[in-house]
Amino acid sequence: MVESAAMIFSGADQAPIAIDRFPDWRARFGALADRLELEIGCGHGGYAVAFGQRCPDRALVGIEQRRKFAAMVAGKVERRGLANVLILQGDGRLLAPRLFPAGSLSAIHVHFPDPWWKRRHVRRRLVDDRMSVLLLRLLRRGGLLDFRTDVERYALDAVARLEEVGFENQAGPGGFSEAPPDEIPSTREKRYLQTGQRVWRLRMRRPGG
Repeated sequence: MVESAAMIFSGADQAPIAIDRFPDWRARFGALADRLELEIGCGHGGYAVAFGQRCPDRALVGIEQRRKFAAMVAGKVERRGLANVLILQGDGRLLAPRLFPAGSLSAIHVHFPDPWWKRRHVRRRLVDDRMSVLLLRLLRRGGLLDFRTDVERYALDAVARLEEVGFENQAGPGGFSEAPPDEIPSTREKRYLQTGQRVWRLRMRRPGG
């Protein structure tokens, strides 16, 4: 855990919440805190671990809701000595606004979130109206939202919603991006690269950078 933040737990989901102040990320990461990034939903940790190895000049906080996966990824990070990566367990929708001040993140990564098809579950989507506004607010000006999904319908919903709340689409209005040469694939995406399955990518910026 981030030692500089007082923590409580938020009921059944056991998500830690900062109760008095934001964590001191500079105390945790040093100068790397100036290039702080967030991954919501680490899964098996393919992205987080590769980020730690390939991006020593940047810092990443990963939030994973499933306790088993969060512990597994945290173990991988620790065994590899990746001091620029921290894994937390909890609900990213609850934790992100309590851990990061507005305008403090240089990038946010959301890879292959559950599309929650049933109408009663739509509110759980990571890219609903309220969460889209939160993602925009947490990014610094010019900061990047890196969103990927294998579900076309979810991708179309996401691009419309994100543009509506004020994100600038690097691929143009309604467009999807190609993978940049230095892109780090997640564990799930590695399988798609082998099978040729389509991945819908959005690279969105907060205006003003």
